[in-house]
Amino acid sequence: MIRLPEIWDIIRTHMPRRQWILLNDIYTMVERHGNLDDEDFEPQSPRSAIPKWKRNVRNVLQYRKRTGEIQWDGNTRYMLP
Repeated sequence: MIRLPEIWDIIRTHMPRRQWILLNDIYTMVERHGNLDDEDFEPQSPRSAIPKWKRNVRNVLQYRKRTGEIQWDGNTRYMLP
């Protein structure tokens, strides 16, 4: 299962700076560059079909938003300063 520091490393390495990026594009980036396994694709909860790795991407973004390492437009876009 991909770990949160790995997700952050992918985002920092592959996301352009000073440009708003859609959450779905960040998902694509992590899926393309991450080493996702079967566990990552399990549902995030019994009532949700969303895979665990996408929840983990959101968790990373929320944490890094609080630390000021990434900005959020209040909707679905993020930007590395």
